[in-house]
Amino acid sequence: MYPSQTIDWASRKVTLTWIKLKDGSDLDKFQPITQAYGLCFNDKKEILILNQKENNEWTLPGGTIEAGESPIVTLTREVLEEADVTLKNISVLGVQRVDDPQNPGPKGKLHFQARFIAKVDQMQPQTIDPAKGRIHERKFVPLSTINKYIHWGNTGEAIFNDAAMEFKD
Repeated sequence: MYPSQTIDWASRKVTLTWIKLKDGSDLDKFQPITQAYGLCFNDKKEILILNQKENNEWTLPGGTIEAGESPIVTLTREVLEEADVTLKNISVLGVQRVDDPQNPGPKGKLHFQARFIAKVDQMQPQTIDPAKGRIHERKFVPLSTINKYIHWGNTGEAIFNDAAMEFKD
């Protein structure tokens, strides 16, 4: 049984379901994948989070997959653009299934968001995120406190717990 929850998202009821993958090759079975986000760990086993300041909420780095990109390419591009961080040892953690029966947009009624775990390779001086036009506050937090910053409900808790179990130095 996969953890699931229904949320209000843009005045619509959307159901999110977390699916942990045992083998990264299984990622191709879930289509379309529209987003890629990473749980990026430093040497202290803390997770990189960003405050993108639109709504003053913390989030993981990542974003929308562009035409011709793989989810891993999207993740590495987004983490570099948003946080000025390069990654190594990237592996698939799972997918979040998004059931959005009244979605008017191009993503459709069913799509997936890939979640990865990775090790921070290099922290670079921060620059302006070309997509948002500003520099995002970045910091690392212990995995034990991640739910104080990122409020993704029971599916988020499952993602963070799986990341804790899977991350290897």
